[in-house]
Amino acid sequence: MKKMKLAVLWPAMLAFLSLTLSAPLRLVRAQGRDGGAGRLTYPETKKDNVVDDYFGTKVPDPYRWLENDRAPEVAAWVEAENKVTFAYLDKIPYRAQLKDRLTKLRHF
Repeated sequence: MKKMKLAVLWPAMLAFLSLTLSAPLRLVRAQGRDGGAGRLTYPETKKDNVVDDYFGTKVPDPYRWLENDRAPEVAAWVEAENKVTFAYLDKIPYRAQLKDRLTKLRHF
């Protein structure tokens, strides 16, 4: 019975969240349209010339190097990406409120 309640509750909760978050997210998107001054500048991502051959079909995989998550160059790339990401996320004025609300919903 508890599983059935959860099965009904999760879609309802997701629908509620999508409705309550859609307006603020549109506002954040609109705030970013300031003639390019607020554009995100991502770090360069190198591309390798790795090509796999699957039964005669050539499949390029230029970002294979990112699969080695223990490589120092991957760690540096992730750190650079995180700087861009968190600089953007930290500017969202209601981020802490959203986190608190999602935490409360998760621990019902």
